[in-house]
Amino acid sequence: MTTIKNSSADIIVAGGGPAGCTVAIGLRKLGYRVALVHAPRPWQTCEGISARTCEGLRSAGMSQALATVPVASPRNVCWNGESSRANTEHLVLRQSFDAALLADMAAAGVDLLPGRVRHLAGPEDDGMRVHIETPGGATKTLQCRFFVDARGRASPNRASPGAEANPMRGPETVSLLQLRQGPPGVACSGVSSFADGWAWLASTADGLRFVQLTVTADDNRLPKRGELDRWFERQLELLQPAPGLEFSGKPLAEVIARGSTSILQGELVSSNTMRVGDAAMAVDPLSGNGIFQSLSSALVAPAVINTLLHYPGERALAARFYQDRVRHTFLRFARMGRDFYRMETRWPAAQFWRQRQGWPDQQPSHADTAPTLLGIESRPVVAADRICARDVAITSDQPLGVWHVGGVELAPLLRDLPGLPEQRRLVLASRLATCCAGDPGKDATLQAWLRRYRIL
Repeated sequence: MTTIKNSSADIIVAGGGPAGCTVAIGLRKLGYRVALVHAPRPWQTCEGISARTCEGLRSAGMSQALATVPVASPRNVCWNGESSRANTEHLVLRQSFDAALLADMAAAGVDLLPGRVRHLAGPEDDGMRVHIETPGGATKTLQCRFFVDARGRASPNRASPGAEANPMRGPETVSLLQLRQGPPGVACSGVSSFADGWAWLASTADGLRFVQLTVTADDNRLPKRGELDRWFERQLELLQPAPGLEFSGKPLAEVIARGSTSILQGELVSSNTMRVGDAAMAVDPLSGNGIFQSLSSALVAPAVINTLLHYPGERALAARFYQDRVRHTFLRFARMGRDFYRMETRWPAAQFWRQRQGWPDQQPSHADTAPTLLGIESRPVVAADRICARDVAITSDQPLGVWHVGGVELAPLLRDLPGLPEQRRLVLASRLATCCAGDPGKDATLQAWLRRYRIL
């Protein structure tokens, strides 16, 4: 495994999870010298990911990490007293998955430095100074032009003067996790609601069971540390039996408490720093999209950073693009979670459910009517290796705009269309013939999009 030998790098990334590794590989592809500071996960845990997340990892170049992802297994849900088994997910053991991520980093030419970032100083005339504590307890100082914080929920607040620290924070939540051993069987996962929260189970084929209870963090009924294991066991005994969900088993480790409050950080990007993944926005674990939402910010981060470093005239545009995109994604996941919480109606007076069924707001997570085109506007977009302004199509379900569909720019296709349907169809047919150049696949993709928005 490659380790860093120099005391400087163009960019330092703190955090060796999916978000940090995605940014590191993207920056290496742009030619930057990248150092990744990482610390191994101290306990074994499991995470469910979707097929869409696997595609994101593949796009980011994480081939060795993908090789550790098992086939999809059934996901059982017991919610509002009803059971279903409609979905599947891939159950990833994070220790082996994270080790494979680092192998992907080394293969991409990223320098690896085991340790933890303890202090960040700057910006100064010669850049940022990053003080790192190595596994042996020694301190190492590195110099860089730019610092990427991908340390997840553990990332400390470091806002510029006047910047808002946490403009959006959901109900205070804690997840209690325990590793247990049951009999071998079919791998599966599941979610079950109860009066004080919800339980999640991931069971591997060899019988390892990862059991997690998510409850209100400020509930004074939560026990002290020494009583947590007994309290956890009692809660499992009180869970209503559900098809496909077996939470019992022999405990293999103590219960671990982890904060799981939904948080959107205030300052996501500055002239020399950026937050990605859970360090930027951490969503409710109920969404089951932790890694996917981490990738959503990390995939665009290299172009934003490259713009900040090399295109001074577009720095403000790049920062606004990133801030808007992360906020939009955060609110979308938060509203989807709220709607799922509202489906549980058995405990309307319980603090846990009452708090989460009204947060973050009353805005719908999905439009009730068919999506429509609202207009053409100039918005920031990712154009190759940078952020720049382009005319995009603003729609009711895509308020940040859509630049391309099927590789074709939408604005020239949609600008100044006639109001009468027949005339509009004739103009669109002519424009489609020009931009598709006889490509039937491209033509079909565009026509489907135009029909979806009731333009054609």
